[in-house]
Amino acid sequence: MNEKAIRSRFSNELERLRKRFAEGGARLFVPEPIGLHTRRHASHFHTTPEFFVQTGGATDFECSSGSFRLRTGDVCVMPAGVPHAETPIDLGTSYGVIVLMNHAEGCMLLSGWADESRRIQSGDFLSSPLPTKAFRYLEEVSNQHRLPKNFQRGFSTGLVTAFLASVLTGLNTAATQQEATSTPLVAEVEKIIRVEISRQDMTVGTLAARLGCSPDHLTRSFRAEKGMALNSWITRERIALAFSLLEKAEHNVAEVGWACGYTSPSYFISVFRKQTGMTPLQWRRKGDSPNERRRTR
Repeated sequence: MNEKAIRSRFSNELERLRKRFAEGGARLFVPEPIGLHTRRHASHFHTTPEFFVQTGGATDFECSSGSFRLRTGDVCVMPAGVPHAETPIDLGTSYGVIVLMNHAEGCMLLSGWADESRRIQSGDFLSSPLPTKAFRYLEEVSNQHRLPKNFQRGFSTGLVTAFLASVLTGLNTAATQQEATSTPLVAEVEKIIRVEISRQDMTVGTLAARLGCSPDHLTRSFRAEKGMALNSWITRERIALAFSLLEKAEHNVAEVGWACGYTSPSYFISVFRKQTGMTPLQWRRKGDSPNERRRTR
């Protein structure tokens, strides 16, 4: 499926969902944000909220606050830092899910399917700009549990509708622009890096092994399309994520480094200083400077 078709598919799915939310017809699950940033067996967490749309079958979620089943047509806002495990289930239809995740340049949209071992695999992938800081809406939705129960539905529905409108605007804006499309190999490695940016074992060698090619071939292909080394691009993505996390006072430097895939705080500080000319704490005190962002790109 080419990029235009993928964009159209995501747009159609999200527009139908937006209308259902506007009409009050979509079920929304928001796990309570407890046990944040803790390691649990077979679970993982992300540093920004995730948005799940169940398009077929069901997903059984196991979170710190309990378990629930996301059925076809249901939506889940997974708060940042909540450890969760996902089990795909075939029901009346085959398993399918769309996940929206935040990254430095906007929104990542990817579809998921289940293999014969009942493991979730990623399918179509798209990166799209956002006209607003839309994932801030999901951060507010994550706090709905602090409100009286009779206010939670209206509060969350309005914010999710605004989130979807922003994502759809970004998709439609990108569709009108001339975009250079990547080859399947480079597109796949971009997807893996952005989705799994916190993995500390991410190297050219491990990426090449997953993609079934040699490290030299992957390196040459990536440089030919992106004009930069793959390792440099990984560092750029990690530092861009660090900028976002350092804006939030609740994350200390060690936590930010770990979330960005660095094995130790000292190594993270060393790389950050090399890229920006400042330590993470100095950057946090100075604030988010556009000039500093440009230096890492």
